[in-house]
Amino acid sequence: MSGPKVWLDYDQEALDNQYDQRVLVPHANEYMVRNLEDSERARAEMDCRLDVPYGTLDDELVDIFPASGTDTPVVVYVHGGAWTRWHKDHNSYQARTFVGAGAAFVSVNFSLVPQVNLDELVRQNRAAVAWVYNNARAFGADPDKLYVAGHSSGGHVVGLLAVTDWAADWDLPADVVKGGVAVSGMYDLEPIRLSSRNEYLHLDDGAVDRNSALRQLPDKMPPLIVAYGGKEQIEFQRHTKDFAAELQRRGHGCQLIHYPDNNHFDMAQEFANAESPLMRATFRMMALS
Repeated sequence: MSGPKVWLDYDQEALDNQYDQRVLVPHANEYMVRNLEDSERARAEMDCRLDVPYGTLDDELVDIFPASGTDTPVVVYVHGGAWTRWHKDHNSYQARTFVGAGAAFVSVNFSLVPQVNLDELVRQNRAAVAWVYNNARAFGADPDKLYVAGHSSGGHVVGLLAVTDWAADWDLPADVVKGGVAVSGMYDLEPIRLSSRNEYLHLDDGAVDRNSALRQLPDKMPPLIVAYGGKEQIEFQRHTKDFAAELQRRGHGCQLIHYPDNNHFDMAQEFANAESPLMRATFRMMALS
């Protein structure tokens, strides 16, 4: 017998399941093993600068994969993992796609929940963007061609990077982020606060407001590409569709991409496929062939 509704038509158990992709993909760790192996090969075979500090904390490191040429675009990539797991070392495999198209790729490492709270995790990613902007020319990239991308909880962070007031809060150009690619993210954290994930996130109303991109949409923001899979949990699909609809309603540039047969972990793999609709759209946004 179902219990009382806590969010939309979900009781507590159903809502908790909606925020657990492993209910649908019990073999999810196989994706992580493959990602790590592919990332290790990428680091061994590609030109890269590893474990470069962007801050003073031990976790504040980036791996940089320069593209050939000068004044190339640069992509700052935020990994997923429910804010609690994984590492930049699992996220080098996407570099081949971006570098092959002519863009530098920067994979960001950051402290994880519960070691830090969500506000600090997001702050570190904003600091990484600021560092890349200030240091891009040292690895052949153009700071005025900076883009952000991420999957899952990384997609959530990309949403916040896109709505950040860079001029007021970081003393950077207001348009420092020229575009973003947010895949399978979450953009209003109220249902997450109501779910079992809040046992480790400890979100209150203020934290939900601060960390929900959908609640902070400015008058001007960079264009976004948002994508989701038809075999993801329904709540994850709703987040992306609602976010895209609101961006479009307000006149912001937003392209919505739907992969009917992809699960949550398949969606991350699209970053490694240069011929995928996601990457073709990304390259168009970045003015790359």
